[in-house]
Amino acid sequence: MSKNGGDSLKKFLTLIILLGIAIFILTNAELFTLVWKSDLESVIGILKENLSLTFLVTFVLMFVQNSFTIIPLILLLTINVTIFGFLYGYLWSWFSSVVASGLIFYAARNWFQDLLLKKLDKKWQESVVEHGFMYVFTGRVFPLIPTSLINLAAGVSSVTFKDFLVATTLGNLIYFFFLSLIPYGLLTVEMNQYTLAALALLFLLFFVIYKRVKKKKNQRIFRKNR
Repeated sequence: MSKNGGDSLKKFLTLIILLGIAIFILTNAELFTLVWKSDLESVIGILKENLSLTFLVTFVLMFVQNSFTIIPLILLLTINVTIFGFLYGYLWSWFSSVVASGLIFYAARNWFQDLLLKKLDKKWQESVVEHGFMYVFTGRVFPLIPTSLINLAAGVSSVTFKDFLVATTLGNLIYFFFLSLIPYGLLTVEMNQYTLAALALLFLLFFVIYKRVKKKKNQRIFRKNR
């Protein structure tokens, strides 16, 4: 299959997935309205009666959160850990967030990259490519930038999908763990300073590992080209 043919197939498949999600939301508008109103008791009561529906709804909610960040992430984690328990709720939230982020990344890359790259500064593009992993990872662990913007910015840039996926997987694994503790009352406002300190230490650890791996990779490339 030619490159153009492969790109067209990716665009088509991405469009089908997006349309499917949109149709699912429209056919379950009442349930998603309850989520929008933060009526957790009603939402959890409905979802507990149908496990398959629970997986679909919580995944679509995570997709919406990664697309527009109009639903608080803590709300989704509260639903998941309440229904599935702490461990499985945490793991499902993490897994669904990674898949949803990947879909948004592909949608942005296949539909908007060519258009937006022409309007972006070349130096910014080079910087994002060079520090792609840390750019995404930092945004996941320290959510000062909305999740949706990270996904879209990475998608329209030249960040490799591998770097994006690994950074998202590791970053969300850390951040979601702390968020999952809140519904159980194991993390409170008073503990925020300790949470931030722990996140800072974890960030520093991954940063050191990343720099060492990158240094060794550059050394191998240098020796190979000599």
